[in-house]
Amino acid sequence: MGTKRRAVLRAVTLAVTALVGTVFISSCSSTEFSREPPGQPTDRASGSVPPGVLGVCKRDGTKRPPIVSEKLWEDTKPCTAKTPEQHIRLGYSDKEDPEADKQIEEILTALRESPKEEGGNNRFVAMVRGVRQHAMNIPSLRDRVQRDTTSAGACDFTYLLNTMGKTRMKLDNQTCTAEVYDPKVRDEVCLFDADRTEALWLTGGWACLMNVRKMGTDQSCHRLCAYDDYCARQVSCAGADIDLLLCSMGVCLPDQKGIY
Repeated sequence: MGTKRRAVLRAVTLAVTALVGTVFISSCSSTEFSREPPGQPTDRASGSVPPGVLGVCKRDGTKRPPIVSEKLWEDTKPCTAKTPEQHIRLGYSDKEDPEADKQIEEILTALRESPKEEGGNNRFVAMVRGVRQHAMNIPSLRDRVQRDTTSAGACDFTYLLNTMGKTRMKLDNQTCTAEVYDPKVRDEVCLFDADRTEALWLTGGWACLMNVRKMGTDQSCHRLCAYDDYCARQVSCAGADIDLLLCSMGVCLPDQKGIY
């Protein structure tokens, strides 16, 4: 092959090599990797209530119920039109009910005496009748009054709550009777103030009403009654009244129709 021809081929080869290299470099330099957006935040990270967990909200312009922990009250967000119906509404108002503070103290006093086998139930029944009568004048409570104050026969609250409370401790062995989601700490916390023994007696015996944890199985009302037929009959008798008492103290549970 002549010298001239070899020179031409060499020049062509160098040109092609340079072109390919340029294209390769250009291709690499023009490749852009777009930044992917973050995935959807978890329920706990976003502050919303995770599925299966009980939420709470704070009624606007109300005061902290004495049986609710101060920390939870401070962390709880106000109720709005978008708040799910199944959230527990916290707070009571003396604007709506000027006698609210007095009645709450009467309820707590009766609760402290109610576990007593002698006279405890009579004290509780008398208090409940007074709460029913008073609630008929309060718009937010009136719909929760489901028993006539002159209804024949009184529920055996003392037997019911003492039996269920003892059984619950055997099954659960935990002081907290109801856990709710705290949006600030992004975790479940105890709804009630553990220092209020009267609240723990009421809610500890009535954990099935709280609609938390293992509702319908381990924490069912029948199991908490230790399958005692007399105790089970008191469930239907006392259910609406205990729901009313809790709401009168500023802890309004979701609609509990059909569980008593």
